Amino acid sequence: MSKKYDVIVAGAGPAGLMAAQVLGEKGARVLLVDIKKDLPRVHRACCANLIIEPGTHREWVTCKDGAFHFAENRFSIPYSGAVIGLKRSVKVSAGGKTLTIAGKSPEGQVAVSYEKEALLQGMLARAAAQNNIEIMPETQALGVENTAGGVAVKLRSKGAEFTVQGSYAVAADGVNSHLVESLGLNKTRRTFLGRFMVASYHMEEVDCPYPESWITFMGKGHTLGGRGQIYMCPKPHGGATDKTVYELTVGVPALGGAAPSAKQEIDHFINTGKFASWFQHARIIDTRAAALNFLTPLVNPVEGTVAVVGDAAAFIETYVQGAIMYGYQAAHAIANQLATGAGLDAYARSWGNSFEYNDPEEIKRSTQGFGLHVLEDKDIDYLFGLTAGDDIHGFVNEFSDPLTVRTALFNHMTQIERERPVLAATLKRFSDVSVAEALQVNAQ
Repeated sequence: MSKKYDVIVAGAGPAGLMAAQVLGEKGARVLLVDIKKDLPRVHRACCANLIIEPGTHREWVTCKDGAFHFAENRFSIPYSGAVIGLKRSVKVSAGGKTLTIAGKSPEGQVAVSYEKEALLQGMLARAAAQNNIEIMPETQALGVENTAGGVAVKLRSKGAEFTVQGSYAVAADGVNSHLVESLGLNKTRRTFLGRFMVASYHMEEVDCPYPESWITFMGKGHTLGGRGQIYMCPKPHGGATDKTVYELTVGVPALGGAAPSAKQEIDHFINTGKFASWFQHARIIDTRAAALNFLTPLVNPVEGTVAVVGDAAAFIETYVQGAIMYGYQAAHAIANQLATGAGLDAYARSWGNSFEYNDPEEIKRSTQGFGLHVLEDKDIDYLFGLTAGDDIHGFVNEFSDPLTVRTALFNHMTQIERERPVLAATLKRFSDVSVAEALQVNAQ
């Protein structure tokens, strides 16, 4: 292909679609490519909850009047799908004890559950409506190279490989980005922490005793291999909420050998696990999966004339809303670069200042919430039992949740010291738990 574009966007997820739309609105000639045939169809496991806690990625995102609103970046995107306001975050021990966190938002919510496919359908329609945006489905971006005149992006479509030329490129091809790898940027990451395999079922007729809740099953006794974590929440599905659909997601470290797979773990949980009774009438209506590499984020998301956005630059993920925000920022930066010769540095600075996981200590703090798994089931049962009747408020947010849980448990420290002095000492040393231990990626 001899045609040259102003911007080539690899990946039609939330980050890529947002970047393409904004650049198209600015008059740029955009090529948007994605490996999928049906671009809005979601195959990868993704919780797709709106994190509504103010300050997340230095933003405050809300959902009202048919749109997602980004207060600090001062833009909104329409969303015509259904939503479910989640009123509680319920952490369930293997013995059935719970630690319940009530919603802290003005609406009394911990998060908002929405349908990612509906969001992507709307974003794709707005991009496709612009004549200066060319969309190529079933096209994989294999690599990118900075050239004297801009960028060259190698593509594969229907068995044929070819190269397209552009002035700039946006790498929005996800957590296992080919473009990031081709640029050698993964070598600049500080640490590879491990790999998780994820399986997800969407199910009807689940007998869940905690409606309108984000549920986290915590403890070794929930899984065959004693590792990983399990989440569940109600989801709009197919544009409807009249029949409750629950998404159940299991993530386990990829240890190889005889370790149970994510699918084995999710099947065990619903068929023979401690809470199998919840699923005895359940019907699976959709399945999804993902492989997640836990890499520390890119220190600099700009390499020459390539801007890396969303999960491609991140530690695990930026959340869908973060992907949209960074796609928006990168697009404005590239538009300014096209117009004035400067702008990409502004995007790099924003990334460095707003994405929490750029701070290694933040990775440690957030994974320690996940890392309650290092405790024995009987200890988690005991601790959660202490919080019965407590008035705890917070959000579904991996950055603040560990402190919310820690505070709730430490409110009972006098009793814990008296009744379980060894456990009390362990809790006080919990900040010493390594990221690898918290994520359970150690093979032994």
